[in-house]
Amino acid sequence: MQAVQIQEFSLSTSVEYRCPVTVGEAKLDTVAKALSLPPCGEFLNPVDITLAKQNELFSYTFSVQLFGGSGGIVINAKGITVSFKQGKSVEHLALMIKLTLAALEVAKVGEFKTTSINLNLHATFDTPSDYAEHMMRFTALAPKVVSGGSVLVMRVAEIDGEFRYASEKSLVYPEGLFIATSFTTAREANPELYKRLETEFELAASLDGILLQKT
Repeated sequence: MQAVQIQEFSLSTSVEYRCPVTVGEAKLDTVAKALSLPPCGEFLNPVDITLAKQNELFSYTFSVQLFGGSGGIVINAKGITVSFKQGKSVEHLALMIKLTLAALEVAKVGEFKTTSINLNLHATFDTPSDYAEHMMRFTALAPKVVSGGSVLVMRVAEIDGEFRYASEKSLVYPEGLFIATSFTTAREANPELYKRLETEFELAASLDGILLQKT
């Protein structure tokens, strides 16, 4: 098993409603005021809260920029998405999760259907030889194969969920990996759900022959 160092990551959490929510039912003025308060309010400028509305029914998009555009909240008739990019550390991840749960608490008004969490990252090996050794199981297949990756799908029955993991050569870091994961469940987002995501992520990475180093 080869150790890899996480260089940067993004986190996105989407909640899908069972039925569409009208702009009136969404209570967006109340949501905007709530998001302007801590903890989310500490990382946004109220002028970056916008509403694009085509009619009074289901055609609307409520958007909030966080961290000057490195994060955001989008609400529409189908649900809510809270996303962040350019994460570098465990502390960044903890803050992302904290703000996501706070935003969902004040914004969610519809009947819940599913939660989808996407965690994507770039990671690098300690040495070029470690990278070459990891890729050897693919490059040894044929002379023209220069890199490869793994795809895993795992059922998480106890929380009605499915975890998907895919790794490939990073296009940003020459001797690194890009890992994309998605976690879909019929449970609502909460701290325990993110802990379960971490557990499934580490298990999938170990099956891929890598050990994630956190900073």
